[in-house]
Amino acid sequence: MTQSSRNGADTKLLSEAIEALRELVSRAQDATDESFDDGHSVDTWKSEEFRAAIERAEAVIAKAQAAMAEPRTE
Repeated sequence: MTQSSRNGADTKLLSEAIEALRELVSRAQDATDESFDDGHSVDTWKSEEFRAAIERAEAVIAKAQAAMAEPRTE
């Protein structure tokens, strides 16, 4: 595998990972919002931990997108 095709494969894999994280974040936010809207009691500690995990995933997405946007030096 040449360096160029390797970089292309890495970029494709990173793009797929970003999309998977985006979907997970979206579904997690929906689930968290619904747990508060349906009137049921929610464990505050767990919901705070869940929100923190969502925020970490969003930060990883932003970092990955920034890294992909940078020109490669080879």
